[in-house]
Amino acid sequence: MSFSIKGFPSFAGFVAFLGTLASAATINVDIGKEYQRISGFGAASAWAGSITDKNAAFLWDSTSGAGLTLHRIRIAPDGTTSETSIAKKASEYGVKVWAAPWTSRYTINYDGDKKHLDFNHAQDWANTILKFTQDMRKAGVNLYAISSQNEPDGTGDNHYEPDELARWVGDYLGPTLDTTGIKIIGTEAINWYGFPNYKKAFFNNPAALKYTDIFGTHEYGGDPAAYPEIHEAGKEFWETEVYDLGSNKEDVGMGSALRVAGVIHDALTIANMNAWHFWWIYSCSEPSCGNGALWPQGQGNPDNVEPSKRLWVMGNYSRFARPGSWRIDATKNPEANVKVTAYRDSLKTKIAVVILNSKNEEFKADFDFGNTKIGSFKPYVTDDNSNLKEGSEVKVDGTKCSFSVPARSATTIEFVLWQEPKVEPPADSTEAIAFGLSAPQSIQSTYKVFSLLGAFVGEFQAGHIGELRNAMTNAGLSHGVYMVKCGNAKTQHMVLR
Repeated sequence: MSFSIKGFPSFAGFVAFLGTLASAATINVDIGKEYQRISGFGAASAWAGSITDKNAAFLWDSTSGAGLTLHRIRIAPDGTTSETSIAKKASEYGVKVWAAPWTSRYTINYDGDKKHLDFNHAQDWANTILKFTQDMRKAGVNLYAISSQNEPDGTGDNHYEPDELARWVGDYLGPTLDTTGIKIIGTEAINWYGFPNYKKAFFNNPAALKYTDIFGTHEYGGDPAAYPEIHEAGKEFWETEVYDLGSNKEDVGMGSALRVAGVIHDALTIANMNAWHFWWIYSCSEPSCGNGALWPQGQGNPDNVEPSKRLWVMGNYSRFARPGSWRIDATKNPEANVKVTAYRDSLKTKIAVVILNSKNEEFKADFDFGNTKIGSFKPYVTDDNSNLKEGSEVKVDGTKCSFSVPARSATTIEFVLWQEPKVEPPADSTEAIAFGLSAPQSIQSTYKVFSLLGAFVGEFQAGHIGELRNAMTNAGLSHGVYMVKCGNAKTQHMVLR
């Protein structure tokens, strides 16, 4: 489809430039009003044993795939996991891997089929988890976080009453992992009904609250709610598991995908969550599994099947709202069946606006960025025919612009903020930056990064070039060539892939 306005060039792909269209709705975006820092988006590979390079790229590649940045694995009762090779592959993409136990070898029955930790062996279980983290590190996986327990309010595997879970974290798990640098996810309740009870118990237990870095919950029931006291206490709030509960009949297309995207939207805007996770990447082989995985179910080996649209709409968030970015203010519901969120990158050079259009017709949006001047934008569309399809770049040079969002789509529009065209880097000395170092160094250096035009991009702390590349990637910088300056050393060119 092409679109043309008198006096402006025609663009492929439903772009309307700097014009107010009939029936358009205004989306106001305010970069100065921030809500929560984004830690990432992910899914779980519980019980899986391997993943192909192709499917790993679908999940974690930030250029060709969904660019997920978090990954959850299962700890078996004996303190091992079947997912080491998957975790290693995720780590190679810079993904933060975390783990959750389903049950412990040290459980006892009570009240019928319920099981909970035998506190006579609580330290033994804490030591088992510590050894698990050490074994993973030896295997090349530096775990980011450990959950205290998957769904402690369940009636089967390893039940904890709220006060028991707080005791387990405050007296055993927290002290045992205290010097490892691994964060603790204190709670992973089944749903929004159970979560407040566990949150309250942790806030009433000073030791549990001290050792908890992240509060988490699943979303298998209830409605999302804000708990500002979590952020006020310096903790993060994560959604750690759910799948599409809207239908038991499998739907690999945009119907299920838009339902999932709506759940993400509500978790981020109502509960101000820092991270969001889908359930399985793939595991179940029966059609009766419904919409419980990112890959289609019951269609044979997932290695030979393309992922569902559920993965790609997650990419509309994860490829652009990278770790360290912030959700900023935007008109959330400009029209019925349209949901909007906006994010700015850690360097305040880009704004990503995610628009969920569940209507059967295009949604015409007029953007108003207030006092923030935009240099250009580019759309990325997921719909029945496209998976994060990249559109043409549109030059703006102003604070307002317009775009028509396709029907039944998740569309991310990445806006590049206007910058002064030329800033000279500092003068060079004759000493070159030691880019040849590959092993991590104990001393962190300050690197100033410039575009090839000389515009200042940002300042990063890193011990070696690999760390610098990771820091630039995590900050959301695009692939390409940059100029890098370290102290008075000679300015070097660096390729970010």
